[in-house]
Amino acid sequence: MEGVVKMPFSKQENSRCRSNVIIVGGGLAGLAAATALVDSGCAVTILEGRRYVGGRAASFEDPVVGGLVDACQHVAMGCCTNFLSFCKQTGIVDFLRCDRTLFFIGPDGSRTACTPSRLLPAPLHLVPLMFNMHYFSMSQRIQLGVGMMRLARLSPNKSDGSLTAVDWLKKVKQPSKVVDYFWRPVLESALGENIDLVSVHAAQKVVVDGFLAHRTAADLYVPTLPLGELFGNRVAQWLTDHNVVLRTSSAVTEIRRKTDGQLASVVCGDEEHSCDAMILAVPWRQAGRLLPDLVPRADDSLTGSPITAIHLWFDKPVIDLPHAVFLGFTSQWVFQADASHDAESGYCQVVISASRGLFEGDRNILLETVVDEIRSVFPKARNARLLNSRIVTDPTAVLSVRPGVDSVRPEAKTSANNIFLAGDWTATGWPSTMEGAVRSGRLAAQSLKDHLGLPCEEGVENQPKNLLVRFLLGR
Repeated sequence: MEGVVKMPFSKQENSRCRSNVIIVGGGLAGLAAATALVDSGCAVTILEGRRYVGGRAASFEDPVVGGLVDACQHVAMGCCTNFLSFCKQTGIVDFLRCDRTLFFIGPDGSRTACTPSRLLPAPLHLVPLMFNMHYFSMSQRIQLGVGMMRLARLSPNKSDGSLTAVDWLKKVKQPSKVVDYFWRPVLESALGENIDLVSVHAAQKVVVDGFLAHRTAADLYVPTLPLGELFGNRVAQWLTDHNVVLRTSSAVTEIRRKTDGQLASVVCGDEEHSCDAMILAVPWRQAGRLLPDLVPRADDSLTGSPITAIHLWFDKPVIDLPHAVFLGFTSQWVFQADASHDAESGYCQVVISASRGLFEGDRNILLETVVDEIRSVFPKARNARLLNSRIVTDPTAVLSVRPGVDSVRPEAKTSANNIFLAGDWTATGWPSTMEGAVRSGRLAAQSLKDHLGLPCEEGVENQPKNLLVRFLLGR
């Protein structure tokens, strides 16, 4: 991506500040850490190995009409308080469209528009959403509501924590149709992993914070500009304007330590940079290679889950909804052209989480299946000609939040007092999301400030729970 400001690192540039801080990694975690340090008085430098910042929130060039296309559609929800705060701080929040209505495509192709109530208090605000799911019988809707409340009230200390989400759903006798047409698509989209693998407490996090806790928790925030423009250019420029030095194409090859284990310097190729503290904000495998004694179990204990995006370019617009959740299809989400294209371009994107083993890796069958599903659901697509397509799979798009994984996710602080960890794979209390990444960066920045004796402001809290929510959930 062009437009990222690249500046040489110079000790003289930073001599006016008390401490030199290096952030290794320019993904969302690293960017969030830098924004949390701009008023600290530190001289902050981000070292990023790629040609652009933003990490997995990246874009590529549209092969048909030009412009940028997001490699994979990223969305946030109203419960993502730290991510939304980060967007407001860096001036990009106005480029997030808020969709209050969620559109579901039933297994028979029927459409359901589900909008949480703005009048009823949480968690009663979900009643209209649940009762609009016409593909469920009344009994199944009631069982779904009971299941959500039972999951929300599950104690974190109970032995149920060793169960997967699907095991727990079977244990409480959720109907198979409700599992297949609600729990599976909702949880897999939120967690990026198959419900046969994720922990029941990760599922609980989605239900409580993503749906029950607040009337705006389930609001969907969709970028209206490409991610490469938002994070690679606009956030990068905001940081530069606030005296953060961005160095792209600067892969860190070694982290040198003193005899007592504390940080000494960071090596990029032939360059060595000394600093007073460092935040390592890279994926867990890279962190384990750079700091094997501080992240010793990353390769063995942490597992990634793949997400696949299928990009489709038709000769005319085919999607008449801003987004849709597919129930009982191979496709899981479809997004209309917005962030990357003019609405008349005929571009749309299908996203499939936990996509390992799809059609045994046959991309032609995957493409044919997805296109057929689009045409079966959207009448305008039936006579549209497919001009181009592209399938993008990230094999480790998110951390697989399996039972027990939280016990090995490392904290921001390490045994080396001036080295801190960030990334959506660290111990944030959240799954591997943009919110988790931003929280990790802010937690690392807070720990670093505390180490340097700098004022440390409070982080952004979760959405507040009203008295009814606290009573019903027992918390």
